[in-house]
Amino acid sequence: MTVREKTEKLISFEDCYTAHRITPDTWMVKTKTDDMPFSCDCYLLEGSHWALAIDSGMQLPDIAEYMSLLTDKPILGVLNTHSHFDHTGGNGYFDKVFLHPLAEQGAKTPFGNAQGYKTDYEVTPVEEGSLLELGDRTLEIYEIGAHDLSSIAILDRSRGILFTGDEVESGWCNVGSMAGRKPGQTIERHYQNLLKLKKLYDEDAFQMICPAHHGAPLSKESLLDFLKCDELILAGEEGCPNVPKKCAPPPMPPEARVMIYRTAHICYRVDGIRDDG
Repeated sequence: MTVREKTEKLISFEDCYTAHRITPDTWMVKTKTDDMPFSCDCYLLEGSHWALAIDSGMQLPDIAEYMSLLTDKPILGVLNTHSHFDHTGGNGYFDKVFLHPLAEQGAKTPFGNAQGYKTDYEVTPVEEGSLLELGDRTLEIYEIGAHDLSSIAILDRSRGILFTGDEVESGWCNVGSMAGRKPGQTIERHYQNLLKLKKLYDEDAFQMICPAHHGAPLSKESLLDFLKCDELILAGEEGCPNVPKKCAPPPMPPEARVMIYRTAHICYRVDGIRDDG
């Protein structure tokens, strides 16, 4: 493909996708637009042998083709942070889809109109301790389900990046605050998961956090703010009932609250704080 042809291709995707570098071989691909406000921030990681996408958004244009214009490496596939369709809608464009076993049903369930989405793809499961090799980059999988029970964190020690999906957010983190909360979507579970990530923080295994919404990167210290938020809620402090609309589509349930501590915003339910109810 000539330079001009590549430029023309990139321009054809501009209404849906824009990219910028987090590191020299890591791109954040923004997929949220006025026409698709519920999509997410995706990532493209380039190793010495392979490239890999993290999440695929829910825009209809071929995000795999767009990402292939950013790298000279073959794209191994896409790794989903969790099951929600704003992160998985573009999965069908990739040769391989890696996700947690709890994620498959939700990953193939569109929000609203299903027309145009490819959901008949096969999946490769990843769980706690799974490793994905890209050559000189090894990605480690940690289970951190609370916002969604299938959530994983992805640690890239070689570049010092922790990818957290929707479990640690730069705008807000929703822990079971929507109607239809499932068992396990609790602040207690969220807190235990963050303690797991705190061990990686103490090891200095990462220097930045890349969430799936509202921009990246975050400083690693943001993890401590989220821990403090959880600790305040677990200690009996009650957040504000006036939950901002950005936390979830209205109407919010009357049990919903929002707790803010420094850089951390957590939206939760007063009946979803501890696992024992």
